[in-house]
Amino acid sequence: MRTRFAAIPVVVAAMVLAACSGGTPAAGGAAAGPDPGGWQDAITGSIEVGVIPAEGTPGRAYLQQLASSIEADHPGTKITLTFANTEARPALEQRWRSGNGPDVDYGMFDGTVPAQQEWANDGFLLDLKPYLAAPDPATKAPWGTSFTPAASGFMTNPGDGGVYGVPSELSTQVLFYNAGMFTKLGISPPRTWDELIGAAGRLQAAGVDPIALTGLFQPYMGMWSDNLWLREVGWQAANDVLVKGTGHITDNPGFLAGLEKVQQLRDSHSFIKGFEGTDFTPAQALFFQGKAGMILMGSWLVSEMKDVIPPDFQIGVVPFPTVADGKGDQQAVASAPQMVSINARSKNIPLALEWVTRLTSAQVQTQRAQQFGELSGVAGVASPTGVTGIDKVIAGASALVPREFAMGGTKPYEFVYAEVARLMFGQQDARTTLDHLDQQLRANFHN
Repeated sequence: MRTRFAAIPVVVAAMVLAACSGGTPAAGGAAAGPDPGGWQDAITGSIEVGVIPAEGTPGRAYLQQLASSIEADHPGTKITLTFANTEARPALEQRWRSGNGPDVDYGMFDGTVPAQQEWANDGFLLDLKPYLAAPDPATKAPWGTSFTPAASGFMTNPGDGGVYGVPSELSTQVLFYNAGMFTKLGISPPRTWDELIGAAGRLQAAGVDPIALTGLFQPYMGMWSDNLWLREVGWQAANDVLVKGTGHITDNPGFLAGLEKVQQLRDSHSFIKGFEGTDFTPAQALFFQGKAGMILMGSWLVSEMKDVIPPDFQIGVVPFPTVADGKGDQQAVASAPQMVSINARSKNIPLALEWVTRLTSAQVQTQRAQQFGELSGVAGVASPTGVTGIDKVIAGASALVPREFAMGGTKPYEFVYAEVARLMFGQQDARTTLDHLDQQLRANFHN
């Protein structure tokens, strides 16, 4: 989920806007957006807003209340919420292509995803950069400074430097541990790989399986190789090899070093017994039942499993451990954002800006963290309820980088995790896994 994000200076950027909604993208000479310093005085009309929660869910009810509060503050305005997740995306994207997309929507921009950069490059999205530089009426500080610096890469278009989306929530991959158990056994939360191996040994000595893991969902097993490659190789180097086909996986010894550490966990029996046939929900439940001391999982774990977590369970969280002599960024965190963007052809951009600024305000973000367990991309918002410390993981990250090295939707996504699964199942060793990956990557990229 990106490079560092500093306070953005005020830049009068050309914005590709049309006078009204509808029609195809404008080509040159587009109208400018509303005044970055005075758009709050021009809030009027109606907008359609894409949202992720479905009808009938508590999350949707909360967003409807937010819409109603904005309408009450600005009489005569109207905000209509439209489901914009999963199966709704193809139809919505067709609307965008025809020039009739919602005024505000999800899934239209991620600065690390080339396919989503095109929506900005083709003039569909409003450049938020001038508005992020302008003072927020509530805090008086530039709106842009409210977002965690590590999310910059998700927000910024590398082609023109514009900002075409802001995160309304994040998900990250972190190491959860049973804090109560660790305290009882005198185990320190593992910050380094050696400490992780030591903690695993201490847990085994106490009769506890060290790590909960599912063997029925390959990408969850692949979180281990992904995060080890992030530390051993670095995100960009891994993306170059796995997604772009630049060079070979055998050129960088860090790929083998990461796989050898996966094998180290396997050979030391650090994963729960029978993980090969355990689905992800039971694996997660075993962690909360005290049958395993740790689990590497997305930040959605607690909200997803809230119905089975004992009231007295103490959850600890740390970033993925650092690796001695690793060539990658030791403070980077694998992540994914939910990015919200504004239609450059909206008839009512000020009202759209009001929605986005309210949605990403510290007050709303704090409420959503407390009520729905959502991890905020806004600096200073506390951890979601029950996940103390995850806000510190985000604040301490040097960068949030796209999980799975942005392999989603590519052919390597299929065979990389299949080979890692064979390694974890004991069907092959680290060297054989690397050789198999090398053969398949060369065949895929014809290099």
